[in-house]
Amino acid sequence: ENSGAHVSGSLLWLDLQAWGIQPTVKVSGQHKDGTLMLHCQVYGFHPRHVDVKWMKNGVDDVPTYETTHVLPNPDGTYQIRVSADVMPGEDDRYSCYVDHSSLGAPLNIVWEPEQPSSWVTPVVVAVVVVALLVAAVVGFLLYR
Repeated sequence: ENSGAHVSGSLLWLDLQAWGIQPTVKVSGQHKDGTLMLHCQVYGFHPRHVDVKWMKNGVDDVPTYETTHVLPNPDGTYQIRVSADVMPGEDDRYSCYVDHSSLGAPLNIVWEPEQPSSWVTPVVVAVVVVALLVAAVVGFLLYR
């Protein structure tokens, strides 16, 4: 029986072929020239075979712009990046579909558009308050 582990000297070796290692998935997007470039990075998985694609509104109709080959990592796992160039509509929802033998069911990781940074609102409020204070001081000086 092959348990996936064997002892050599005093070291315990794990046979990665016998164990599935689940992938980690990161999605990102960047706007460029009126389009949106979506990236799906899948890494840290074993065995090598993986199915990765972009989905639009739950349907597999997003043409892949660029796919790297499945590349090995120094730790014996693998990585891949799949990118798509899209023209997003207001109600479009994009997700990265990942199917790997280590998963009980395929993953669908939704890309969420970036929200404005948390510092934007306080800065806008501060600018408005300063402008109102300056206007009040100028008004006071002119009408005194």
